[in-house]
Amino acid sequence: MVQHIRLAALAAAFFVIAYAGVAWVLAGAPRPGLKLDHSTPAATPVNFPARIGEAKPSRAETQSPHDTLRLAALQASKAYAAAPCDRTAKADMIEAVSAYAKAWRDVMGCGPGGCDSNRLNAAGTAFSTPLDTRVREAVEAAFDRRGISIDDFPSALRINVAMLVRGRGDSAPACPETRAQAVR
Repeated sequence: MVQHIRLAALAAAFFVIAYAGVAWVLAGAPRPGLKLDHSTPAATPVNFPARIGEAKPSRAETQSPHDTLRLAALQASKAYAAAPCDRTAKADMIEAVSAYAKAWRDVMGCGPGGCDSNRLNAAGTAFSTPLDTRVREAVEAAFDRRGISIDDFPSALRINVAMLVRGRGDSAPACPETRAQAVR
């Protein structure tokens, strides 16, 4: 009986050691016997753009084919947030954010049959750059100014725009003169 307990304990100990070793290697721990090439730096320094004024995107951000859409949505959202009474700014924002949301939707590839997890992961990776974060913040700020809502966007893109703005938006007029006309 004692021999069976020792055998079970020994097997459990080997299992724990093997599990811990595999987890350690998968976590990127150094492996003995591997020689690292130190001729190139392991990481390159990142220069974060200043938030004052119009910050230019870094070189890494401009490598995506979606950058023109990102920059257009960022610029249009900032323009609307600065002048919510300007109908042209509102129309430009709706157009630019719709194009951005459509690109996001197209990469996700969701349809009536559901979503493919690989494409969802690809969309999450493709639309999680620092520039995307700035776009979302600008769109949210524009929606916080009122006068624009999810209903202003094409019905096929409303769910994507709603995800961008996290439920923000109010169709109530943003301008005093428009509010007075709505009351009459």
